[in-house]
Amino acid sequence: MDSKNQVPDWLLNSGELGMCPCGCIGKRKKGSFLEKTINSIAKLLKEVIFFEDIAFQKGFLQKLDPRIKVISLIILILTSTLIHNVFILTILYLISCILAKMSYVSLKLYFKRIWLITPLFTGIAVLPSIFNFVRPGTTLVTLINFGHKVHLGPLIFPSVLTITSQGVSGAVLLIVRVGVTVSLAFLFTTTTRWANLLKALRVLLLPKIFITTLEMCYRYIFILLNITTDMFVARKSRTFSKDSSKEGRHFVSNAIGSLFGKSYALSEEVYGAMLSRGYKGEPVIMNRFRFTLLDLQWFLGVIICVLAAFGGEIILG
Repeated sequence: MDSKNQVPDWLLNSGELGMCPCGCIGKRKKGSFLEKTINSIAKLLKEVIFFEDIAFQKGFLQKLDPRIKVISLIILILTSTLIHNVFILTILYLISCILAKMSYVSLKLYFKRIWLITPLFTGIAVLPSIFNFVRPGTTLVTLINFGHKVHLGPLIFPSVLTITSQGVSGAVLLIVRVGVTVSLAFLFTTTTRWANLLKALRVLLLPKIFITTLEMCYRYIFILLNITTDMFVARKSRTFSKDSSKEGRHFVSNAIGSLFGKSYALSEEVYGAMLSRGYKGEPVIMNRFRFTLLDLQWFLGVIICVLAAFGGEIILG
């Protein structure tokens, strides 16, 4: 066969065996940093588009005036922060689950997004508070009996290291409280378009420059992600063999510098385009907010829910 018509050796031999469907032979080929970066960016963009689709649904929360939603969210978060009863916080969370279902938010997503992360990070933060050297109280479990006080630098530990009921109850309360507040924030922001949410924040009398900065940062992130994706795809399309770690680090460092230069130039172009289109510092959206009977009913329901929560805490002690 003519050498011009032969398939190159580098295309026939990847250097690694592929796995058969059952996985009994061969070894799995690890993806390069280019593939991982491209896949991560694509996954992020896919999630953002998915949440934008939720905001465009015709659910219950989507029909509310964004200004009322912002005020309601602040009231509910303050209520969750001031409540000290886990049972009442659980009821508030169950109500939020009902609202999520009525707003076409997947309960699986709603639960997984919050409760697979919040207990881990919050639990690490409050872990020391369950021990008696931080919060003394009734002993639940005795861990170590030193026989004497232990001095560790400026810290002084008691002779008996125990887990107290007051510490555990306080830790559980904090984890549940954080989970409920984060769930409410996630629910309200997911069911509200970003442009509407920014305009609704003007109800809180936030400065225009603050709102504009938030809007530009949000939009700019996706522009930079698209630029980054183009850079990595271009690199991958011109790469015929596996890069070494040194070459990969060299490319990443060059990409960071190039991305910084492009972002700086793009910021000037975007701002110039905004000024040429009549931008005066106030974000403008096409639709107008309207206060309806549904908004009034919702706000009254929030007030009743808050009063019931505080009343329940007084009754339950």
